[in-house]
Amino acid sequence: MKLAVISLGGTSSKNILDEAKKYFEVAEHVDIRNVDVEMGSKDFKVMYNGKPLEHYDCIYVRGSYKYALLQSSITCALFKKCYMPLNERSFPLGHNKLLTFLELQRYGIPMPTTYVSATTNSAKQLFKTIKYPIIIKIPTGTQGKGVMVADSVQSARSMIDALDAFNQPYIIQEYIDTDASDIRVIVAGDKVVACMKRKNPSSSEFRANIHQGGVGEPYELDFDAEQVAVRAARAIKCDLCAVDMLEHNGRMFVIEVNLSPGLEGINTALGTNVASPIAKFLSEKSNEFVSSKRDSDFNHVVRSINPQELISTLNIRGGIIRLPEIITKLTGFTLDDEVKIVASKGNLKIDRYHIGKDKS
Repeated sequence: MKLAVISLGGTSSKNILDEAKKYFEVAEHVDIRNVDVEMGSKDFKVMYNGKPLEHYDCIYVRGSYKYALLQSSITCALFKKCYMPLNERSFPLGHNKLLTFLELQRYGIPMPTTYVSATTNSAKQLFKTIKYPIIIKIPTGTQGKGVMVADSVQSARSMIDALDAFNQPYIIQEYIDTDASDIRVIVAGDKVVACMKRKNPSSSEFRANIHQGGVGEPYELDFDAEQVAVRAARAIKCDLCAVDMLEHNGRMFVIEVNLSPGLEGINTALGTNVASPIAKFLSEKSNEFVSSKRDSDFNHVVRSINPQELISTLNIRGGIIRLPEIITKLTGFTLDDEVKIVASKGNLKIDRYHIGKDKS
Protein backbone atom coordinates (compact mmCIF):
# COMPACT_ATOMS: atom_id res chain seq x y z
CA MET A 1 0.00 0.00 0.00
CA LYS A 2 1.27 3.48 -0.89
CA LEU A 3 0.33 6.81 0.68
CA ALA A 4 1.06 10.36 -0.47
CA VAL A 5 0.41 13.47 1.60
CA ILE A 6 0.14 16.44 -0.75
CA SER A 7 0.84 19.54 1.30
CA LEU A 8 3.26 22.36 2.04
CA GLY A 9 5.32 19.97 4.15
CA GLY A 10 4.50 21.35 7.59
CA THR A 11 5.17 19.67 10.92
CA SER A 12 1.73 18.03 11.11
CA SER A 13 2.02 16.52 7.62
CA LYS A 14 5.44 15.08 8.52
CA ASN A 15 4.00 13.72 11.75
CA ILE A 16 1.23 11.91 9.86
CA LEU A 17 3.74 10.49 7.36
CA ASP A 18 5.98 9.19 10.15
CA GLU A 19 3.03 7.37 11.75
CA ALA A 20 1.77 6.15 8.37
CA LYS A 21 5.00 4.20 7.82
CA LYS A 22 3.64 1.72 10.37
CA TYR A 23 0.71 0.94 8.07
CA PHE A 24 1.86 1.69 4.50
CA GLU A 25 4.77 0.19 2.60
CA VAL A 26 5.42 3.64 1.11
CA ALA A 27 4.52 6.96 2.76
CA GLU A 28 5.77 10.01 0.84
CA HIS A 29 5.37 13.77 0.83
CA VAL A 30 4.36 15.53 -2.39
CA ASP A 31 4.94 19.29 -2.39
CA ILE A 32 1.71 20.92 -3.56
CA ARG A 33 3.69 23.86 -4.94
CA ASN A 34 5.16 21.55 -7.58
CA VAL A 35 1.87 19.95 -8.64
CA ASP A 36 0.00 20.90 -11.82
CA VAL A 37 -3.30 19.60 -13.17
CA GLU A 38 -3.80 19.36 -16.92
CA MET A 39 -7.31 19.35 -18.36
CA GLY A 40 -8.74 19.31 -21.87
CA SER A 41 -7.88 15.77 -22.95
CA LYS A 42 -9.97 12.66 -22.34
CA ASP A 43 -8.74 12.49 -18.77
CA PHE A 44 -7.14 14.70 -16.14
CA LYS A 45 -3.37 14.60 -15.87
CA VAL A 46 -1.83 15.34 -12.50
CA MET A 47 1.82 16.29 -12.90
CA TYR A 48 4.49 16.49 -10.22
CA ASN A 49 7.79 18.18 -11.05
CA GLY A 50 6.84 18.00 -14.72
CA LYS A 51 6.12 14.24 -14.71
CA PRO A 52 2.87 12.27 -14.24
CA LEU A 53 2.18 11.69 -10.56
CA GLU A 54 2.73 8.02 -9.77
CA HIS A 55 -0.11 5.87 -8.50
CA TYR A 56 -0.91 5.82 -4.79
CA ASP A 57 -3.55 3.83 -2.94
CA CYS A 58 -4.27 6.82 -0.71
CA ILE A 59 -3.71 10.55 -1.26
CA TYR A 60 -4.35 12.97 1.59
CA VAL A 61 -4.46 16.57 0.34
CA ARG A 62 -3.68 19.23 2.96
CA GLY A 63 -2.55 22.83 2.96
CA SER A 64 -3.51 26.49 3.02
CA TYR A 65 -6.79 27.94 1.73
CA LYS A 66 -4.65 29.76 -0.85
CA TYR A 67 -4.38 26.45 -2.73
CA ALA A 68 -8.10 25.64 -2.62
CA LEU A 69 -8.62 25.57 -6.40
CA LEU A 70 -5.57 23.37 -6.98
CA GLN A 71 -6.58 21.05 -4.12
CA SER A 72 -10.05 20.69 -5.60
CA SER A 73 -8.61 20.02 -9.08
CA ILE A 74 -6.22 17.34 -7.79
CA THR A 75 -9.02 15.61 -5.91
CA CYS A 76 -11.44 15.78 -8.82
CA ALA A 77 -8.80 14.15 -11.03
CA LEU A 78 -7.87 11.32 -8.65
CA PHE A 79 -10.93 10.70 -6.47
CA LYS A 80 -12.00 7.50 -8.26
CA LYS A 81 -8.47 6.16 -8.61
CA CYS A 82 -7.47 5.99 -4.95
CA TYR A 83 -8.84 6.68 -1.49
CA MET A 84 -8.97 10.40 -0.69
CA PRO A 85 -10.43 11.54 2.66
CA LEU A 86 -11.62 14.86 1.23
CA ASN A 87 -14.05 15.30 -1.65
CA GLU A 88 -13.30 17.84 -4.38
CA ARG A 89 -16.17 19.93 -3.00
CA SER A 90 -14.64 19.94 0.47
CA PHE A 91 -12.07 22.58 -0.46
CA PRO A 92 -14.29 25.39 -1.73
CA LEU A 93 -16.75 24.63 1.09
CA GLY A 94 -14.27 24.28 3.94
CA HIS A 95 -11.87 27.06 2.98
CA ASN A 96 -14.62 29.66 2.74
CA LYS A 97 -16.47 30.42 5.98
CA LEU A 98 -19.52 31.73 4.12
CA LEU A 99 -19.89 28.54 2.08
CA THR A 100 -19.26 26.51 5.23
CA PHE A 101 -22.15 28.18 7.06
CA LEU A 102 -24.44 27.82 4.06
CA GLU A 103 -23.75 24.08 3.99
CA LEU A 104 -24.16 23.74 7.76
CA GLN A 105 -27.50 25.51 7.43
CA ARG A 106 -28.53 23.14 4.64
CA TYR A 107 -27.85 20.11 6.83
CA GLY A 108 -29.38 21.55 9.99
CA ILE A 109 -26.13 21.74 11.95
CA PRO A 110 -26.43 24.06 14.98
CA MET A 111 -24.42 27.26 14.56
CA PRO A 112 -24.57 30.85 15.80
CA THR A 113 -27.15 33.11 14.17
CA THR A 114 -25.35 34.40 11.09
CA TYR A 115 -25.85 37.27 8.65
CA VAL A 116 -24.15 37.94 5.33
CA SER A 117 -23.58 41.39 3.86
CA ALA A 118 -22.09 41.89 0.42
CA THR A 119 -21.11 45.54 0.87
CA THR A 120 -19.96 47.90 3.58
CA ASN A 121 -23.14 49.95 3.27
CA SER A 122 -25.44 46.96 3.72
CA ALA A 123 -23.42 45.84 6.74
CA LYS A 124 -23.75 49.25 8.36
CA GLN A 125 -27.51 49.15 7.85
CA LEU A 126 -27.62 45.75 9.55
CA PHE A 127 -25.65 47.09 12.53
CA LYS A 128 -28.65 49.26 13.44
CA THR A 129 -30.96 46.29 13.97
CA ILE A 130 -28.93 43.55 15.69
CA LYS A 131 -28.03 42.87 19.31
CA TYR A 132 -24.48 43.46 20.58
CA PRO A 133 -21.81 42.27 21.00
CA ILE A 134 -21.30 40.67 17.57
CA ILE A 135 -18.58 38.79 15.72
CA ILE A 136 -17.41 40.11 12.34
CA LYS A 137 -15.52 37.80 9.96
CA ILE A 138 -14.33 37.69 6.38
CA PRO A 139 -14.88 34.41 4.45
CA THR A 140 -11.20 33.43 4.17
CA GLY A 141 -8.50 33.24 6.80
CA THR A 142 -7.27 30.75 9.38
CA GLN A 143 -5.87 30.62 12.93
CA GLY A 144 -8.36 33.22 14.11
CA LYS A 145 -7.20 35.89 11.66
CA GLY A 146 -9.88 38.12 10.18
CA VAL A 147 -12.20 37.60 13.17
CA MET A 148 -13.16 40.55 15.39
CA VAL A 149 -15.70 41.37 18.08
CA ALA A 150 -17.68 44.61 18.21
CA ASP A 151 -19.63 45.73 21.28
CA SER A 152 -21.42 48.68 19.70
CA VAL A 153 -22.58 50.18 16.41
CA GLN A 154 -19.65 52.58 16.46
CA SER A 155 -16.98 49.91 16.90
CA ALA A 156 -18.67 47.69 14.28
CA ARG A 157 -18.61 50.55 11.76
CA SER A 158 -14.92 51.17 12.41
CA MET A 159 -14.09 47.49 11.91
CA ILE A 160 -16.05 47.30 8.67
CA ASP A 161 -14.18 50.33 7.34
CA ALA A 162 -10.90 48.58 8.13
CA LEU A 163 -12.03 45.33 6.48
CA ASP A 164 -13.19 47.14 3.36
CA ALA A 165 -9.68 46.79 1.93
CA PHE A 166 -10.18 43.00 1.67
CA ASN A 167 -13.04 43.51 -0.81
CA GLN A 168 -14.94 40.48 0.50
CA PRO A 169 -18.45 39.87 1.83
CA TYR A 170 -18.87 40.22 5.58
CA ILE A 171 -20.04 37.48 7.91
CA ILE A 172 -21.73 38.85 11.01
CA GLN A 173 -22.62 36.49 13.86
CA GLU A 174 -24.17 36.62 17.26
CA TYR A 175 -21.59 36.61 20.03
CA ILE A 176 -21.75 33.49 22.18
CA ASP A 177 -20.00 34.06 25.48
CA THR A 178 -17.84 31.05 26.35
CA ASP A 179 -15.22 32.92 28.40
CA ALA A 180 -12.71 32.88 25.50
CA SER A 181 -12.87 29.11 25.04
CA ASP A 182 -13.83 26.71 22.28
CA ILE A 183 -13.63 22.98 21.54
CA ARG A 184 -11.45 21.47 18.80
CA VAL A 185 -12.58 18.05 17.60
CA ILE A 186 -10.68 15.78 15.20
CA VAL A 187 -13.12 13.67 13.18
CA ALA A 188 -12.11 10.56 11.23
CA GLY A 189 -15.00 8.95 9.40
CA ASP A 190 -17.89 8.48 11.82
CA LYS A 191 -15.74 8.79 14.95
CA VAL A 192 -14.11 11.48 17.07
CA VAL A 193 -10.44 10.45 17.49
CA ALA A 194 -9.29 13.44 19.57
CA CYS A 195 -10.79 16.40 21.38
CA MET A 196 -9.48 19.33 23.39
CA LYS A 197 -10.85 22.47 24.97
CA ARG A 198 -8.93 25.65 24.15
CA LYS A 199 -8.99 28.66 26.43
CA ASN A 200 -7.20 31.97 26.10
CA PRO A 201 -5.85 33.19 29.45
CA SER A 202 -5.67 36.79 28.24
CA SER A 203 -8.49 38.95 29.56
CA SER A 204 -8.36 41.07 26.39
CA GLU A 205 -8.58 38.21 23.88
CA PHE A 206 -11.83 36.42 22.90
CA ARG A 207 -10.25 33.99 20.41
CA ALA A 208 -9.19 30.62 21.79
CA ASN A 209 -6.97 29.56 18.86
CA ILE A 210 -3.56 28.19 19.86
CA HIS A 211 -1.96 30.70 17.44
CA GLN A 212 -3.70 33.51 19.35
CA GLY A 213 -2.36 32.38 22.71
CA GLY A 214 -4.94 29.74 23.55
CA VAL A 215 -4.00 26.80 25.78
CA GLY A 216 -5.47 23.35 25.25
CA GLU A 217 -6.57 20.69 27.71
CA PRO A 218 -8.21 17.25 27.27
CA TYR A 219 -11.96 17.33 26.84
CA GLU A 220 -14.54 14.55 26.53
CA LEU A 221 -17.61 15.08 24.41
CA ASP A 222 -20.92 13.41 25.12
CA PHE A 223 -22.59 11.32 22.41
CA ASP A 224 -24.82 14.12 21.11
CA ALA A 225 -21.90 16.54 20.78
CA GLU A 226 -19.85 13.90 18.92
CA GLN A 227 -22.70 13.45 16.48
CA VAL A 228 -22.82 17.21 15.85
CA ALA A 229 -19.11 17.14 14.95
CA VAL A 230 -19.47 14.09 12.68
CA ARG A 231 -22.51 15.60 10.92
CA ALA A 232 -20.62 18.85 10.36
CA ALA A 233 -17.75 16.94 8.74
CA ARG A 234 -20.17 15.07 6.50
CA ALA A 235 -21.84 18.32 5.48
CA ILE A 236 -18.49 19.58 4.17
CA LYS A 237 -17.87 16.18 2.48
CA CYS A 238 -14.90 15.32 4.72
CA ASP A 239 -13.83 11.97 6.11
CA LEU A 240 -10.98 13.65 7.98
CA CYS A 241 -10.98 17.18 9.42
CA ALA A 242 -11.22 19.30 12.55
CA VAL A 243 -14.50 20.79 13.74
CA ASP A 244 -14.45 23.81 16.06
CA MET A 245 -17.42 24.28 18.36
CA LEU A 246 -18.67 26.55 21.13
CA GLU A 247 -20.48 25.18 24.17
CA HIS A 248 -23.14 27.40 25.71
CA ASN A 249 -25.95 26.48 28.10
CA GLY A 250 -25.56 22.78 27.32
CA ARG A 251 -25.69 23.28 23.55
CA MET A 252 -22.97 22.95 20.92
CA PHE A 253 -22.57 25.41 18.04
CA VAL A 254 -20.25 24.73 15.09
CA ILE A 255 -18.16 27.77 14.15
CA GLU A 256 -15.64 26.28 11.69
CA VAL A 257 -14.54 23.16 9.83
CA ASN A 258 -10.76 22.97 9.31
CA LEU A 259 -9.60 20.82 6.39
CA SER A 260 -5.92 20.85 7.31
CA PRO A 261 -5.75 20.97 11.10
CA GLY A 262 -2.45 21.43 12.87
CA LEU A 263 -1.68 18.68 15.37
CA GLU A 264 1.00 20.23 17.56
CA GLY A 265 -1.42 21.98 19.90
CA ILE A 266 -3.74 19.01 20.39
CA ASN A 267 -0.79 16.61 20.77
CA THR A 268 0.55 18.79 23.59
CA ALA A 269 -2.87 19.14 25.22
CA LEU A 270 -3.63 15.42 25.17
CA GLY A 271 -0.11 14.11 25.70
CA THR A 272 -0.61 11.71 22.78
CA ASN A 273 0.21 11.62 19.09
CA VAL A 274 -3.07 12.25 17.27
CA ALA A 275 -1.33 11.43 13.98
CA SER A 276 -1.43 7.75 15.02
CA PRO A 277 -5.23 7.22 14.81
CA ILE A 278 -5.27 9.41 11.68
CA ALA A 279 -2.69 7.20 9.97
CA LYS A 280 -4.54 4.05 11.04
CA PHE A 281 -7.81 5.47 9.69
CA LEU A 282 -6.19 6.27 6.32
CA SER A 283 -4.83 2.72 6.15
CA GLU A 284 -8.19 1.10 6.93
CA LYS A 285 -10.06 3.23 4.40
CA SER A 286 -7.39 2.61 1.75
CA ASN A 287 -7.71 -1.14 2.21
CA GLU A 288 -11.49 -0.85 1.90
CA PHE A 289 -11.13 1.20 -1.28
CA VAL A 290 -8.68 -1.23 -2.87
CA SER A 291 -10.86 -4.24 -1.98
CA SER A 292 -13.98 -2.50 -3.29
CA LYS A 293 -12.26 -1.55 -6.52
CA ARG A 294 -10.96 -5.10 -6.98
CA ASP A 295 -14.48 -6.50 -6.54
CA SER A 296 -15.89 -3.87 -8.89
CA ASP A 297 -13.32 -4.72 -11.57
CA PHE A 298 -14.06 -8.43 -11.16
CA ASN A 299 -17.81 -7.87 -11.45
CA HIS A 300 -17.23 -5.83 -14.59
CA VAL A 301 -15.29 -8.73 -16.11
CA VAL A 302 -17.98 -11.21 -15.06
CA ARG A 303 -20.73 -9.09 -16.63
CA SER A 304 -18.81 -8.99 -19.91
CA ILE A 305 -18.45 -12.78 -20.13
CA ASN A 306 -20.83 -14.84 -22.26
CA PRO A 307 -21.20 -18.09 -20.25
CA GLN A 308 -21.51 -20.14 -23.45
CA GLU A 309 -18.03 -18.98 -24.45
CA LEU A 310 -16.31 -19.64 -21.13
CA ILE A 311 -13.55 -22.21 -21.61
CA SER A 312 -11.87 -23.85 -18.63
CA THR A 313 -10.38 -27.13 -17.42
CA LEU A 314 -11.95 -29.48 -14.91
CA ASN A 315 -10.30 -30.23 -11.60
CA ILE A 316 -11.48 -33.75 -10.69
CA ARG A 317 -10.35 -35.26 -7.40
CA GLY A 318 -11.81 -38.42 -5.90
CA GLY A 319 -14.56 -38.32 -8.48
CA ILE A 320 -15.62 -34.79 -7.42
CA ILE A 321 -15.63 -32.00 -10.01
CA ARG A 322 -14.21 -28.72 -8.63
CA LEU A 323 -15.12 -25.75 -10.82
CA PRO A 324 -13.11 -22.48 -10.95
CA GLU A 325 -14.11 -19.77 -8.46
CA ILE A 326 -15.24 -17.51 -11.30
CA ILE A 327 -18.02 -20.01 -12.05
CA THR A 328 -19.40 -19.65 -8.52
CA LYS A 329 -19.36 -15.88 -8.74
CA LEU A 330 -20.80 -15.89 -12.25
CA THR A 331 -23.73 -18.14 -11.30
CA GLY A 332 -24.36 -16.62 -7.89
CA PHE A 333 -24.76 -20.08 -6.33
CA THR A 334 -24.41 -20.33 -2.55
CA LEU A 335 -23.75 -23.25 -0.23
CA ASP A 336 -27.43 -23.55 0.77
CA ASP A 337 -28.85 -23.52 -2.77
CA GLU A 338 -30.75 -26.57 -3.97
CA VAL A 339 -29.95 -27.38 -7.59
CA LYS A 340 -31.23 -29.63 -10.35
CA ILE A 341 -28.46 -31.46 -12.18
CA VAL A 342 -28.94 -32.91 -15.67
CA ALA A 343 -26.00 -35.01 -16.82
CA SER A 344 -25.21 -37.07 -19.89
CA LYS A 345 -21.99 -38.17 -21.53
CA GLY A 346 -19.96 -35.02 -22.28
CA ASN A 347 -22.63 -32.66 -20.90
CA LEU A 348 -23.49 -31.23 -17.51
CA LYS A 349 -26.27 -28.76 -16.72
CA ILE A 350 -26.93 -27.28 -13.29
CA ASP A 351 -29.94 -25.09 -12.56
CA ARG A 352 -31.04 -23.52 -9.29
CA TYR A 353 -34.04 -25.54 -8.07
CA HIS A 354 -37.23 -23.55 -7.46
CA ILE A 355 -40.11 -25.07 -5.56
CA GLY A 356 -43.24 -25.20 -7.67
CA LYS A 357 -41.43 -25.78 -10.92
CA ASP A 358 -41.51 -29.00 -12.89
CA LYS A 359 -39.64 -31.61 -10.83
CA SER A 360 -39.21 -34.09 -13.65
